[in-house]
Amino acid sequence: MARVIADLVDKGHVPCLPFSEHQPYDLVVVLKDGASVKLQVKYAALKQNGTIEVKFRTGWVDKNGMHMRHYQERDFDFYALYCPQKNKVVYVPNMSQGPKVIRFEHPRNHQDKRVSWVDNYLDVKRKPSETIRRTPEMAKT
Repeated sequence: MARVIADLVDKGHVPCLPFSEHQPYDLVVVLKDGASVKLQVKYAALKQNGTIEVKFRTGWVDKNGMHMRHYQERDFDFYALYCPQKNKVVYVPNMSQGPKVIRFEHPRNHQDKRVSWVDNYLDVKRKPSETIRRTPEMAKT
């Protein structure tokens, strides 16, 4: 979480922590233009083929065993995936047609079609519907 927060601040955004841990998102971010987005923060290990995987689910264990739940599009706006091997945070839209794999390195077969390159996901790129007003007085705090 700390790496994601630092990355957002470096890019000029304002990360905000929710008061409840029972939300489907981990951060609310006020973007430079005043729009806000909800992020789900995940760790993503680099695979040997130079990719990270976007997992559209969450899991937990309790007295009744292991549980899995798939995220819904309404749960949050973006995944923030931290890849420690590359020291990068990747922001992937939470959409059913979104990429399942993000590629850092060129594939051995030199395929370039339908590849989701990491450079396209290094910042939050879409304008969401919600806006939080940011006045000059608020920016000083």
